[in-house]
Amino acid sequence: MKANELISSSIIHLHPDDSGERAIEMMEEMKVYHLPVVRNNFYLGILSESEILSWNNPSEFIHEHLDELSSPSIQASQHLFDIIEKVEKNSISVIPVLDEKNHYLGSITNRKLLYTIAKSTVIKSNGSVIVLNIKNTDYSMHEISKLIESNNAKILSSYVTSTPEMEYIDVTLKLNTMETNSIIKDLKRFDYNIVASYEQKDNQDDFIDRYESLMRFINT
Repeated sequence: MKANELISSSIIHLHPDDSGERAIEMMEEMKVYHLPVVRNNFYLGILSESEILSWNNPSEFIHEHLDELSSPSIQASQHLFDIIEKVEKNSISVIPVLDEKNHYLGSITNRKLLYTIAKSTVIKSNGSVIVLNIKNTDYSMHEISKLIESNNAKILSSYVTSTPEMEYIDVTLKLNTMETNSIIKDLKRFDYNIVASYEQKDNQDDFIDRYESLMRFINT
């Protein structure tokens, strides 16, 4: 799924002539902590509630602080995983989407991302999840895949959590099998550190209940 398919219609952008007070009101109304600043369809940066509260007075206008804004964004054609990475890296609740000429198209909220991930067939399918903690220099998805496939299993999806200063990374693997004993033994035999493992057995009703509760929560 690409960024232009995930734009949230409910998110309204800010204008440089808006005050900090107005911006906070809009953030509260839309249940986000960040909003993009746009002028003449061009994206100027993203403003956070915490930045406004650090101003001398929240009644000041955004154009007085344009040079202080960071400008994280995503291109319309970029994939869901790129979006997740950008949101996590910048710790933002909204990510602006731009076209190839850097025109502002709209924004994606982290709620929309969570909703999309939760609805994906990969997440909802039966199987298991294994989380590995690996030294950055030792990470090889090719080697991990070979080991797992040698146990007649496949990786349905993977996600890497890391920061530049971290020596180790967490690799989360969603597998198409619930039989993980032999896989875990092989991973340990090759000195992989398994920090967590979960099996989703035949509990689809429970999963749906928890999924619907999650959707109610993020939409309140």
